[in-house]
Amino acid sequence: MKVLHRSLGVSRTLAVLPVLTLLFIGTCVAGLQVVGIDVGQGDCTLIVSPTGKTVLIDAGYTGEGTGTVWPYLQSRGIRSLDYTIASHYHVDHIGGLDEVVNAMGRDSLKVAAYDRGYNYNTQAYTQYINAIGTKRQTMTEYQVIDLGGGATLTCLGLNSMGRLSPPYDNARYDDNNLSIAVLLDYGEFQMLLAGDCPGQNSSSYYDIESILAPRAGDIDVYKVDHHGSATSSQTTLLNTCQPEACLTYVGNGNSYGHPTQAVINRLVAVNCYIYQTELGAGGTIPAGKGEVANGNIVIDVDGGQYTIDGELYSLGGAGVAGGLEPVVLAITPNPFSQEARINFRLPGVGPGAIKIFDVTGRLVNSYPVEGVAGGANTFTWNGKSSSEHEVPAGIYFIRISGQGSGSNDITAKIVKR
Repeated sequence: MKVLHRSLGVSRTLAVLPVLTLLFIGTCVAGLQVVGIDVGQGDCTLIVSPTGKTVLIDAGYTGEGTGTVWPYLQSRGIRSLDYTIASHYHVDHIGGLDEVVNAMGRDSLKVAAYDRGYNYNTQAYTQYINAIGTKRQTMTEYQVIDLGGGATLTCLGLNSMGRLSPPYDNARYDDNNLSIAVLLDYGEFQMLLAGDCPGQNSSSYYDIESILAPRAGDIDVYKVDHHGSATSSQTTLLNTCQPEACLTYVGNGNSYGHPTQAVINRLVAVNCYIYQTELGAGGTIPAGKGEVANGNIVIDVDGGQYTIDGELYSLGGAGVAGGLEPVVLAITPNPFSQEARINFRLPGVGPGAIKIFDVTGRLVNSYPVEGVAGGANTFTWNGKSSSEHEVPAGIYFIRISGQGSGSNDITAKIVKR
């Protein structure tokens, strides 16, 4: 995945190419849209799928729901939501969610209000729970939400991803450790959003990012964990995911020193272009390595390209954990529940093999391929392991190789519901 305004080797002003204007009809867009809504020192992300389904992840501090988020939704003609997701229970993330739900009416929340389950003892949490009522559902690991039009949202983990123990009421368990991490997929576009997930061990934090990194694999856009805190966005995550661009949600004059210079430097080191909602109160983005939007940040994805605030990026093959390199294959349906049909051309010399790996790189199943090298072949996976057990819902990688194909092996990402 090359970023056009970098790979052309010219100035950003000259390299920004004209892009197609996306047509809005109600909540429907031509492609996928992600909006980083500027709520100051807090998180808020709106996702609008190609079929018009909507997801609101977090809504900033108390007051931002009525003061910023709901007015923005109304300006877009969005008066209902399919899903809300509370990444975790800190007030700068859920403080405005109850306000949005109350403003539009609980019945206007069409499907579910997802969170990490369990309880939390704050006023903001109580207000959130009272607002969503029976729409509350606990998100589960590797759960896939079909947003329509080929867009999916997959839960890569929550509640520390196995590092800590329930019911998570130990005083040392800062709620950031328990953040929900989701991966947004649309064609060759992937975006990671993981709340305030930490990446180092300290008195109250645990290194959760090192568990998350191989689950996410290579991505295009990264919603910067914890507003650019030095305890997050560690090198393991960034070196594994290799994002081309990132969104940092910060507020001017915040008391935390976000975003920190350490995180900015780590992002620059992996050639990740930085977009910030506001200037913040911490480090400085080096010239030519990012920009401050002073407002909302809009991502539009359509076909083989995407734009961030009108600046054009191209999509292409991407590496994932374990040395696999996914390419677009004809997989139908994807995501699948019963079985998936894969059409492919065998690389190298036949016969070959099909191997299926989970996100940790563990071999799940292997099948021989008797097809002709370079010829059209078809394979159907029934979603079972080598022991003929149904595999859990989640993300998998199918690698197809022929004799002597080596680096020409082809790999596809596939999602099981």
